[in-house]
Amino acid sequence: MSCGSTGRVFGLLCSLSIAVTAAARADDASNDRIIAETTGIIATDQSNAAAYEKRGEAYFNKRDRDHAFEDCSAAIRIDPNFARAYQCRGLTYSVKGERDLALADFNEAIRLDPNYGAPYTWRGIEHFNKRDYDLAITHLTEAIERDPAQAYRALVIRGQSYGAKDDYDHAVADYEEAMRRNPAAAWPYELRGLVHLDKDETDQALDDCSNAVRLEPNAAGGHYCRAIALLRKDDMDGGIHELDEVIRIKPAYVKAYSARAPAWLKKGDMRRAIADLDEVIRLQPENAKTYSYRAGALREIGEHMRALADFNEALRLDPKNPEILANRGLLYMMMSDAKHARADFNSVLALPLSDKWAYDTAREGLGFLK
Repeated sequence: MSCGSTGRVFGLLCSLSIAVTAAARADDASNDRIIAETTGIIATDQSNAAAYEKRGEAYFNKRDRDHAFEDCSAAIRIDPNFARAYQCRGLTYSVKGERDLALADFNEAIRLDPNYGAPYTWRGIEHFNKRDYDLAITHLTEAIERDPAQAYRALVIRGQSYGAKDDYDHAVADYEEAMRRNPAAAWPYELRGLVHLDKDETDQALDDCSNAVRLEPNAAGGHYCRAIALLRKDDMDGGIHELDEVIRIKPAYVKAYSARAPAWLKKGDMRRAIADLDEVIRLQPENAKTYSYRAGALREIGEHMRALADFNEALRLDPKNPEILANRGLLYMMMSDAKHARADFNSVLALPLSDKWAYDTAREGLGFLK
């Protein structure tokens, strides 16, 4: 699955975790067999760098990153010129977010074996994760040209790099080439669907997202992409159903709750909207806007003190947000607290004019309070 879009719809959400997920989908039974076999080899020959490296890869595929790191590092200690061991260790650095160390290992793997394709791709992925999109495109292009086996993944990530630069034509071209090379893959359809959403091409987006769901029905990303397309078409029930699927597949997918809450609001179900916002805050407690959204919903159902607490927390996190200040001012008016309402409205007017709604609301509020 993809964790999101590379454009303005969802922001840059997709990081190395996507590619790692793709890399880690090897059959667990096969990985267990490799671990058992290589453990036997190591027991009789503790200087066998290849066995350590192969076991490290199997541990990595099982998401056991600590054991993977230990084995890949052991292989390097035994044979400092073993390119695959640097690639293996670089992956473990990468999933831990240690980008510079990962890049150093991928570069060393390439220096030691210029014909080994994988580190070219992963070097590009690391630059993508560092938001160095031009470098990512350069290195991923090199991966595509050097090793056909790397082309599918490199094309997808290069497409995302182009998308992050709002170069949608090149992004779509890469996704379509990835589809040609791997017709059964859902990921390129999902990503092309997100490009269509960024371009407000909702029907085309829905077609692509539906294809992603058809090809990989148990991946959260396709359902999320389809949900956003349905919500764009004002199909609240359909969108909510798809978001239910996202949450069933991946319960901690915070953006699914964030998208489902306004859908419940549009259907007039404040309680369910608040429940989803509760979950967003549990998963992402430092997001000021979520507190503000929940405060607004609580204000609508008359829970003024809870709403005030949320507005206060939102402003603690983002003290000069004019929209939040104006909304808290409105709440104070509803609570007949003219003193604090006036203070919030004056604070909005003292800020640079960046939010016309907040500015107009503050002026009207002050006029009403006079």
